[in-house]
Parts: sequence; C-alpha cells; structure tokens
Amino acid sequence: MPKVQAYVYDITQGMASRMSMAMLGKQIDVIPHTGIVVFGKEYFFGSGPCIGEPGKSVPCAVHQILDLGETAKTPEELEAHIAQVLAREHTAEAYNLLSHNCNHYADDVAKFLLSGKGLPADIVHIAEEALSTPRGQALRAIIENFERQMRGGAPAGGLNPFGHVGPAAPQSAPGAAPAVAPELEEALREIGENPVEVRRLCLQTLLKITENVEKNPGEAKFRRIKMENKVFSQKVAECHGGTEALLAAGWVPSTHDGEDVWFMDDVTAGRQAGNRQRFAAEVAKLPAEPQRQAPVQATPPPNPMGMGGMGGMGGMGGMGGMGGMGGMGGMPGGMPGGMNPQMMAQAQQMMQSNPQMMAQAQQMMQDPQMMAQVQQMMQNPQMMAQMQQMMGGMGGGGGF
Repeated sequence: MPKVQAYVYDITQGMASRMSMAMLGKQIDVIPHTGIVVFGKEYFFGSGPCIGEPGKSVPCAVHQILDLGETAKTPEELEAHIAQVLAREHTAEAYNLLSHNCNHYADDVAKFLLSGKGLPADIVHIAEEALSTPRGQALRAIIENFERQMRGGAPAGGLNPFGHVGPAAPQSAPGAAPAVAPELEEALREIGENPVEVRRLCLQTLLKITENVEKNPGEAKFRRIKMENKVFSQKVAECHGGTEALLAAGWVPSTHDGEDVWFMDDVTAGRQAGNRQRFAAEVAKLPAEPQRQAPVQATPPPNPMGMGGMGGMGGMGGMGGMGGMGGMGGMPGGMPGGMNPQMMAQAQQMMQSNPQMMAQAQQMMQDPQMMAQVQQMMQNPQMMAQMQQMMGGMGGGGGF
C-alpha cells in the first residue's frame, strides 16, 4: 500500500532554535510548516489546498520527514475528499496563523488517509506550546492584533507565510453543487408527499447524519446506524421515501457484532457534499416550525388582599406567643382585608406539623425589614394569587 509521510519545514530556517529562549523564555527548535507526501505528490496548504512536488513545494528546505503509515485510499478518493470537504473548511479567508493553519490542513489530510490518525500533537499544537509562557502570551496578543489589521486591508491569507504559493488542488467550481444520484431526487419527491411534520423529522435527521459523516469520514461510529434504533426508525424508516433516500445516499444494510445496521463505507463517506446540500435545500423549503405554546393556567380571582390583621389565624394552634398573629407583631392594623379561609387553614396545619417552620416564622416576625417585605408582597395581587394557588395544590399540606 502507498506510504504516507509528513514533510516538515522550519519556516524560521533556524532562527527559532537560536532566538526562542530570549523571546519566549522557552526553547522551541522549529516553527513547522507541514505537507503530506503520498502517491508521489505533496499535499499542503498554500494559497489554498495545493498539490506540489515533494520537498519543493515551498521555498525552504525540508527539516524532517516523518513516516505516518500506509493508506488504502486512492489518489482519486483523496482529491475528491479535498475538493468536496477540506476545501470548504480550509480557505484563505479562514486561515489563522495560530489556530487554523497549514499544519491543521495537513493533519486533516493525514486523518483521511489513515482512518483518523493525524500528525503528532507537537506539530499541530505548536502555537499553544510556543506561546504558553508569559512572554509568549504577550507575543500572542501582538500576533493576533497584527493579523486582524492585515485582514482589514487584505482579507485573504492574513499572516500565511505561503499564501502566495500554488498551484491549488482541484476544487469544485464555485457555486456548482456536486452531482446527486437521480435515485435521491426520486426519494426526495416521495418524502415530499408526507405530511409536513413527518417530512420535517425525516429530512432533518437525514441532514444531521449526512453532516456527521461529511465532517468525520474516517470515524466508523458516524457511518453505522442500528436498524433497531426506534427514534431513527420513527423519523426516517417510517416516512414514505425515507429508506429510499438512505439507499440513494450510499447507506446499505449490513451487520455489525451480530446486529443489523445501516452502513456507509469510507469511500462513499468522502462524497457526501452533494447529498448534504440537497437535504439542506429541502429542509430550507419547509414552512416555519409551529411554536409550542405553554398551557394557559387559569388565574385565580383577585383576593380582596389584606389579611385583617391575620386575625383569622387565631393563634395558629400553638403559636400562642404570636398572639394569633393579630396585627402581625405590631404592624399598624395588621394586614388589611381577609385571607382565603382554606388558605388560612392550610397555613395553620403546616405550622402545627412543622416546628422548624414555626421557629422561622417567629424569627421573621421579629425582623421589621422582613415584615415590611412581607407586607409589600401581600399588597401584590399577582403574588398573593400565586401563593394561594401553590397552597391549594398542596392538598392541606399535612405532610409538609
């Protein structure tokens, strides 16, 4: 099988090794630019996804060659994946010297070729490592600010040291959607015959699983769906045209560990851009999803408010020290009006059965500020209505 290698270049051409300790307070030997060499070509990020001659793609010498493994992929499969997936994520506009650079692109190429195995972490995360010191953090702020300023004048590329390098790898023509199987178009027509909410669940599910596969073509877990999955069956298999859409998108019935599954091979997984676009287009055509309204609760009639000095609580069976709460401990005239008798009885029962609540109530009665807040609450019709409703739902509160 073809060998996969990483060609690592030092973009500082030795300066990092000599100056990093003074500048960063940490020894950094190389600031890498990486290309993936396979099939006699070097795949790297320059002005965009590019293909070049190994070791001669960028204007500096190769610092190190790493053997990453062997691949079962073909050149056609790799370049289709670059055109349909990677070229959409790795663009000149999306380039960021610290967080989305040539090494991240090379890492994604390697992961596709080697079923999820990418570059060594010290290459992919060199920026985090180099700028982890206090001096490095200060330098990070300078770099980020400088890149923002550069993008303000020249948006494509930012601080990409090889933003002028090409030629670019083959990409889909701008605005041209990748080809979609006629069988999928027929399946989408059948799905369109279902009631709108059935269509919505089916199309949204198809779109989600296709996005997962497109973003993670090397991850087997995204390319395998259990047929016994009830939620999936209800949303897709039970929708007229749903199973046909699965088949047309490249899913096939299979078995895994003795279970029936829908399965997609990794080659087909790298060609899902067109299917994803069609599912997204169909979802966009759906009418707006109806908003769910919370059930309307009946509002109790306004209480006359005022608790007539809460005299109706007549000592609350054991709260003798509270003098029947008459006048609420010296509040002028107590609480005006009268409380709902049922609510009064429930409150009394709770107090009698809960000594801790009794003690808290007595402590509250001795706090003028707290009592002022209670009085203010009692004068709020909505608050009183909610309190009465809550206590009414407690069925007497005997076990509170």
